[in-house]
Amino acid sequence: MLKRIEAEGPAHGGDANPVAGESTHEGLPKKVLVAEDNVVSQQVARRYLEAIGCNVLVVEDGNAAVDACARQEFGLVLMDLQMPKMDGLQATQEIRRQERPGRHVPILALTAKSASDELARCTAAGMNGLLTKPLDIARLRQALDRFGLARRTLELSAQSAAEAGGPAGEPVDLMTLHAKFSGDTAFVRRLCQTFVTSTTHGLEELDGAVSAGERTRVRLLAHKIKGGGSSVYAHRLAAIAANIESEAMTAAIPELTAALDTLRKAFDEATLHIGAQLT
Repeated sequence: MLKRIEAEGPAHGGDANPVAGESTHEGLPKKVLVAEDNVVSQQVARRYLEAIGCNVLVVEDGNAAVDACARQEFGLVLMDLQMPKMDGLQATQEIRRQERPGRHVPILALTAKSASDELARCTAAGMNGLLTKPLDIARLRQALDRFGLARRTLELSAQSAAEAGGPAGEPVDLMTLHAKFSGDTAFVRRLCQTFVTSTTHGLEELDGAVSAGERTRVRLLAHKIKGGGSSVYAHRLAAIAANIESEAMTAAIPELTAALDTLRKAFDEATLHIGAQLT
């Protein structure tokens, strides 16, 4: 049975031996593929992985992930489940189909949902584990340790400060964000700028999708905005986007329009807060 990455032991229940690519394989290349379509989440994943000592390749859809795995070997693949062109489950199935005998690249799902909601689907697709978003460097390091990829000298001094959280009610929890990246204000500023730019574009696309009644596209765009908001700890914005995502296929269009207005207001508040705190 697939397990949450925080759990110990092999990825498949009943198998006493580690699957190919577990931490007993010291010769694995320290290269990690990240398949993620949200640019903010991409930056967070790259930052954490490079700090841990990995070489990182980022792609933004499942097709590109399959192509990358066909061209070169990776020590680990982090695979977002919801991506355009080909989703993470389909991409994993195709990677498994194309793998050479004796080669089994570890693939971990990236999802904002709880592990219990995703276990069966990820297991069936051939994944080795699951990480919930937003990523946490301690859990990511645990995952990399499991597959023999983490640099042992990594300092995690910011972890306890990050877990303490920031002032309640702020549009963006910049205190936690700074702590997660060891007070690197320059990187936090770049990350927030990416969040503002990408969310501005995403809201424009979401407005068009709601107006056109394109419900599947509404769901996908809301999911993407939710991911960006979670990555910078814009909790209220992420929660509103999550609600739009969950109701996209069933809610009346006027209700979605009203929710979009609320999302815009939350984004405006987040943008103003970022501007006031980081300029």
